[in-house]
Amino acid sequence: MGPPPKDFATGDAVLALRVKEGGEDSSYLVLVSQEGKTRAIELEEVEGAAISWTENGITTSDRSHDYVIDETGLTANERTSGGNEHETQHEWYRVPVGAGTLVGFSPEDGSKDPFVTYIDGESGKATTRVSPYGQTSTAAVCGERVFSSGRGTDTKAFEDDTESIPESQWDRAALTSAYPHDGADILSTVEPSAFPGTTSPCVDGIVYEGWENDDDQHFVRVWNTAKATPATNVAVDHEIVYPADDNSSRIGGPDRMTVSDGQLFWVVDHRMWSAPLPTTGTAPIQAREVGYLEGYVGMDAEVLTYASSAVYTVADDSELHERKWSRSRRSDRVWTELTELSLLRTDLASWKTSVALDVDLEDVDFPTKDVQVTALAINPEWLAENGE
Repeated sequence: MGPPPKDFATGDAVLALRVKEGGEDSSYLVLVSQEGKTRAIELEEVEGAAISWTENGITTSDRSHDYVIDETGLTANERTSGGNEHETQHEWYRVPVGAGTLVGFSPEDGSKDPFVTYIDGESGKATTRVSPYGQTSTAAVCGERVFSSGRGTDTKAFEDDTESIPESQWDRAALTSAYPHDGADILSTVEPSAFPGTTSPCVDGIVYEGWENDDDQHFVRVWNTAKATPATNVAVDHEIVYPADDNSSRIGGPDRMTVSDGQLFWVVDHRMWSAPLPTTGTAPIQAREVGYLEGYVGMDAEVLTYASSAVYTVADDSELHERKWSRSRRSDRVWTELTELSLLRTDLASWKTSVALDVDLEDVDFPTKDVQVTALAINPEWLAENGE
């Protein structure tokens, strides 16, 4: 596999996908036009590799490079810091912030420290720094500050703030400013969510993080990022109470949390739930089932994206009825031959699902047998033109 071509540009694309073939160490970045026509390049596979699409173009990564793709072509940034190369085995989060994108990674070599990469949207250049906040459970953007909860047991996570964080608590988490590189803006040492890869919403300086404890109870953690907030009010947990007659399996914790029209939304085991935003104290919140998310292709956390009032997923069945995946556990990955592929839009208020785009899978330059879509991003200009 050679380097991707420098003339691979966004062009008329409105949808970007990462498609992985079973048993292979590579995946394909596929760009899709409004007419469903595709173009693809092959990249090294990284677990959790996502795609960000801002007004400055697309970013995505492989083991040793961070790529920027815009209307002029492709820029490959070799990931280095201090003269050292940084290869990754796992991407944890990818969040647009300011004019760029911040990405958190685990190292390929488990004996080395995690790192973060900031990709400047205007210049297309990437800067990588070793940081304990590369391998975290949550990332949230508040203005131009990125907050992430990072563990500090074997790192220097708290070396600049040792008076605030006792050494006995260094194996716990801190919600900390990580933009444009790791900082020491420690807010709290409350235990983090157990589920990686989550991007939490920030509304008016408040971060909402879903998590599950060892007793399988679900909570929404409310982080107040204002620096003058008393320590007791920085992180407050609200238990999620589900309907007594709910018979769904709820395998896994509350995932992919977002806020729309004053309501929290989250996904548990292919079902979406909502509740009013937590207000005062530690009172529990009452969950309401919104509906079932159709289509199994695209139900991993990396393959679901929100617009202002809708959720987008992908499915291999445009009729929205056939379900071939197993319900046995949340992390099932079912490899299939793609004969149909559609981008689905589900309105959060009415829960009406429609096909936003059909992908033409004839004469494509990427594999369609034994494959799965593992990441999804949508052109923001196209979303705006469609009222999102």
